[in-house]
Amino acid sequence: MKDNLDLAQDSYATEVQIRTALVRRLVADARSKNSILAAEAVYGFENRRADLLKLDEYSHAFEIKSDYDNTSRLPGQLAEYSKTFDFVTVVTTHRLLPSVREIAPRKAGLMVFDGQTVNHVRKPTINKQLSKFHLASGTTKARLLSALPASQRRKGVTEVRTEAAKRLNITALRNMFRSELEERFAESSAAFFSETDAQIAAEDLLLLRRSSRLFT
Repeated sequence: MKDNLDLAQDSYATEVQIRTALVRRLVADARSKNSILAAEAVYGFENRRADLLKLDEYSHAFEIKSDYDNTSRLPGQLAEYSKTFDFVTVVTTHRLLPSVREIAPRKAGLMVFDGQTVNHVRKPTINKQLSKFHLASGTTKARLLSALPASQRRKGVTEVRTEAAKRLNITALRNMFRSELEERFAESSAAFFSETDAQIAAEDLLLLRRSSRLFT
C-alpha cells in the first residue's frame, strides 16, 4: 500500500492549496519579524502580479506553479522578478519540479508541495543586479519626485520614472520601491495577522489580497 506522501502525489494540487500551505510555512517567521505578506500582489509599471510577497528588510516574491499550470510563462516571469525583487522562489509540485528546475536560474529558490506542506529544495540567493527602471516603475511619481529636482514636476509619470532611473542610485530606488510596497500592503497584512492564528485556512488568504492598481 502506498504511504500518505505517495497518495498525496497522486492527487492534482491546486494553486489555492499550495498558496495556503506556503502561507502556513511563512506565517510564524513573518509574525516574529513583523514582516508584511501580500497575496496576488500587483506591482510594477504594467501592473504585474506576484502570487505572494514577503516584505521585511528585503523583498521576496513567490511564484506558484500548480499541477493545473504549465511552465510556458515561467521564464519571462522569473526574468521580471529577478530585476525587481531581492529574492525569488518558485513553489511547485513533484510533477512540475523537473520542468521548473530546467527553467529557474540557480539564484531562484525552489520549494515543493507534498500534498500538505511546502519544503525547500534549494534556498534563493539575493539578486544583485536589480533593474533601476523596474524599481522606478513600481514607485509612484510623487515618491520619486521627492528625490528629484523641482524641474521634474511638470513631466509625465513615465518621464519621471525614466529620469529617476538615470539620476538615482540603485540603493535609493530599491528603498523607495520597498517602501511603496510596504505602504500599499501593510494594512491588509496587519488585518490578516490580527484575525488569524497558526491554523490558516484557504479563506483566510482573502485578507492578504489587495488587487488595487499602482497609483501613478
